[in-house]
Amino acid sequence: MKQPTLQAKLSAMRAEFPQAVSWIDQIPLEKWTQAYDGGKRYGHMTTNLAESINSVLKGSRSLPICALVKTIFERTNAWFVERATKIQCMLRAEHQFPDDIVALLRKNEAQSAMCHVQRYDRENPVFDVQDMLTIEHRRYPITYTVKLNEWWCDCGEFQALHLPCSHVIVVCSFFHLRVTTFVAPVYSLHNILKAYEVQFNPVRNQDYWSTYTGPNFLPDSIMRRHQPGRPSTQRIRNEMDDSIPK
Repeated sequence: MKQPTLQAKLSAMRAEFPQAVSWIDQIPLEKWTQAYDGGKRYGHMTTNLAESINSVLKGSRSLPICALVKTIFERTNAWFVERATKIQCMLRAEHQFPDDIVALLRKNEAQSAMCHVQRYDRENPVFDVQDMLTIEHRRYPITYTVKLNEWWCDCGEFQALHLPCSHVIVVCSFFHLRVTTFVAPVYSLHNILKAYEVQFNPVRNQDYWSTYTGPNFLPDSIMRRHQPGRPSTQRIRNEMDDSIPK
């Protein structure tokens, strides 16, 4: 989302829900919007990673501690081995980026066919890109400014994702520039492989373990479960649980 678009939406909300927007204004824009985050999120909007892991381990959450740790360890190792192997195969096949990035670039390339480019600065790569009217979108042409040296496009997608949008791609095509030059290095398979280059070692047979000399811990008998399965969660009620009488 572009900054002017965000401000327009906030102004509309402020006129209808002033108290809600007053509460929102207390939160810095860079903390919750892509338009003001400076591209630091690379398009990701997940703010609670714990919930993401919680959904992955949904079938293992009720396991005992030792079994839970063992499951997390084995799953993490399986993910690392599987993904590292897949990336290595893609690199041997001379792929440069993951399939989803390639698909996005092809989609933007197809959309760039409806754009017209005009250069305005002879010394610096500053361009005016007109996104022409299409039957599919049913809108009038929109003009965007593209500044390649600053990795900037008025649409905001280039800054947020660090990937060439359709307007950047049409500029690259018009002036015979490589589109991949404007793909952030973080998306390359070589860099992604570095995230999975750490190898896990299997836990050896217990006969080879060193002698434990630390303290002994005993479970609290009061907290022992009396019924099998995961205990029911208890949520603290608040004003959201109070229904409004009709």
